[in-house]
Amino acid sequence: MPLSDQHRHAVLLAGRTQDVSVITTIVAEVLVASPGTNLFEIEQAFRDNASAAYLVATTEGFVVVLGAMAMLVAVSKEGMTVEQNRAALATCRPWPAPPAGSAH
Repeated sequence: MPLSDQHRHAVLLAGRTQDVSVITTIVAEVLVASPGTNLFEIEQAFRDNASAAYLVATTEGFVVVLGAMAMLVAVSKEGMTVEQNRAALATCRPWPAPPAGSAH
């Protein structure tokens, strides 16, 4: 299921904060609220809007980094290429615990 306009707006607003904690929280909340959405769709929203935020797939789920160089370093630390990261984001469906204070 594609990323809804409402969720796209939420992640893009979070991306503008350039606060990794805020972005991570919003991405996690979108994943919980929209089970058909995957991390690649969120990453594409960031790329389509020239966001500084990047998602990197990890064995635990995902991390948010700011800037292309930070993304390249994080992807390398995970032992992947950029293309492998994109594929992992498309198939990775983490189920994070709702953030503290969340209504979920």
